[in-house]
Amino acid sequence: MNPRDFYELASNLAANNNAAHLRTAVSRAYYAAYNTGVEILEKMGFTIKKSPEGHADVRMCLNNSGNTEVEEAASKLSTLSTQRIHADYRLNKVDVENPKTVEALIKDANNIIAILDSCISEPKRSQIIKSIKEWEEKTGKII
Repeated sequence: MNPRDFYELASNLAANNNAAHLRTAVSRAYYAAYNTGVEILEKMGFTIKKSPEGHADVRMCLNNSGNTEVEEAASKLSTLSTQRIHADYRLNKVDVENPKTVEALIKDANNIIAILDSCISEPKRSQIIKSIKEWEEKTGKII
């Protein structure tokens, strides 16, 4: 499955302004961006865990990519992750039921995906791989 399909679903869900649709749109937007990150990092030779740790691994790799734009995407992915938790588990957090908030989060997911998709080409790809591997060596964390 193409993770970008979750982005399309999020956009469609957000068009219906009820709480369940808006919350589900936030969740799908996050998974579109997260799974695109997994896809891109795996194409670069990194193995992302298929467990809750994988979510942190994606953000850490992106945050240590040596590329300012990708690091900003990692920060937005972290924010989107927090909002996804609110949408899925914190029913008292009603910010994820606001259509304008949800629209902005979906837009952020789209921007994250676009930034990540731009990383697969050279020379950006090699620079990112090098930076992540240097980070792994320095910290002893192997992805």
